Amino acid sequence: MSMIRFQQLSGSLLIAGAILGCGTGDESGVSETPANASEKRPQEIQTAEDTPSPGKSVKAITASIESPAKATVGESNPGSTDSDKTAEKSPFPDDEATKTLKEVQRLRIAPLPADTKDASAARRERNERIVEMATKVLRITMDEESRKPQFHQAIGQLLEARFQLAMLGGKAEIDQLYTDVQALNDRDPKSVAAAEGVYTIAKFAHTQAGLHGKAQPVWFETLSRWAREFADRFPEQTQRAVSLLFGAARSCELHANATDDSELSKRLMTECKLCYTTLAEKFGKTEQGQNATASLRRLSLVGQQLSQFSGPTADGGFVSADDFPGKPTLIYFWESDSPEFSEGLLPVLGKIRSQWPADQLRIVGVALDEDESTLNSFMEMNNVPGQQIFFPNAQQRSWDSPLIRFWGVARAPSVWLIDAKGKVVSTTATAKTTLKELQSMLKP
Repeated sequence: MSMIRFQQLSGSLLIAGAILGCGTGDESGVSETPANASEKRPQEIQTAEDTPSPGKSVKAITASIESPAKATVGESNPGSTDSDKTAEKSPFPDDEATKTLKEVQRLRIAPLPADTKDASAARRERNERIVEMATKVLRITMDEESRKPQFHQAIGQLLEARFQLAMLGGKAEIDQLYTDVQALNDRDPKSVAAAEGVYTIAKFAHTQAGLHGKAQPVWFETLSRWAREFADRFPEQTQRAVSLLFGAARSCELHANATDDSELSKRLMTECKLCYTTLAEKFGKTEQGQNATASLRRLSLVGQQLSQFSGPTADGGFVSADDFPGKPTLIYFWESDSPEFSEGLLPVLGKIRSQWPADQLRIVGVALDEDESTLNSFMEMNNVPGQQIFFPNAQQRSWDSPLIRFWGVARAPSVWLIDAKGKVVSTTATAKTTLKELQSMLKP
């Protein structure tokens, strides 16, 4: 991916100067020197384009990234941070900095015009005003250790305003956001403020990937790199780090499997594995870290003998991978309420069954429905081929299935292909590619 180095704009010098002039850094126990912020920027940014967000993934993956309200102070939800609470207990309750921060809070929750065009203009004006007020607080508080809470709150407000302006604007506003984050890094790469800056850039990349990733997949790579940057430099911020890493890994994986560009797919899978590996190694005890370990296990399956794959079936039987050698096997993961399955994969499975009868090809489904009656009703009304693994324990159904959790399955429907020797040929087949991949596997 081609990158450009950051060029500091003249309009950003006021904010950057204020930040760089602010006292000494804060403690966060990080020793690594940060990469230049610009080195992770896409060369071309077209913020006006509106393309679909990523497809369905496990339990709304993109929702795992913290909202602006949780990170600093959201525009639509004022919320509060530790800095906010500390500011309320400030030893300077009536000073100019405290009054300015309270004014920012009031501005955050002020209603916007009903008209969309007017609301957009008002939102821009609001955030520009917040930048001015936050900068004012930085100047007042930057040289006094006792005013750190106010300083941190102002940094949070400044970055959130820059984030909102970057989403509303174009290249100049995005450059401004990167400028301020770079200034925080230059001031002290170990500081809480620097961490907030890196997180804001990662959050921005995440949002852009959701909006424009299909047309501009460079955003997925950018998200991955900033997620790893944050996790490497600020591992003590566990919740943010694991959310960024998991969201980046899943997004890169899903889009790697969806694209027809083999080179892009390879790059995205590399980023995906890097994020999963960081999660597994640094945050292995978290739920996301355990899921990353499972996902890496699945991603290494191709060419390996399938084992540890078994379960009870809806008709009272039992399926085990130990019985797979001797006949090719197709495994598919599905949900009855998924149009992508019923309208996409199910007709393909019907064609496959008519072409290869049961004595030539074993078909095994992993049903991810939660309700047994819903599953049975769907199977009665539709010709769903193969034995269906379905756990009688309600706590082991849907995305809590032991098979899903052990293998870190990223989406449904999806298809795995196993050859006659019991070795995995593919774990990324889709409704569009399954027939072709199966034909290739079964050709004489």
